[in-house]
Amino acid sequence: MKKKLLPTLLSISTLSFAYDAEEAQSMYEEDCTKCHDSSVFTRPAKERKVNDLATLKKQVSRCVGATGASWFEEDEENVVEYLNKNFYKFAKEKATK
Repeated sequence: MKKKLLPTLLSISTLSFAYDAEEAQSMYEEDCTKCHDSSVFTRPAKERKVNDLATLKKQVSRCVGATGASWFEEDEENVVEYLNKNFYKFAKEKATK
């Protein structure tokens, strides 16, 4: 019984992610702006290193690791959503089954 509980809890926590705009903006302003101003996100597409949602997720994760920010995976997802909604506007990835 215990062996089946952990995967179930992990899948529930993944499904329960809810975007919190205020929290994401606060984290962005507190942590991301230490190294970046908004110009890094508003460059023309041909000058960006980030040109899709998957790369944005990887870049946020790299930045968290490089700065030593104590973010959880949900925090990264929240900030990715904030950056995408406010700057990048990439199309959402389609879920695969």
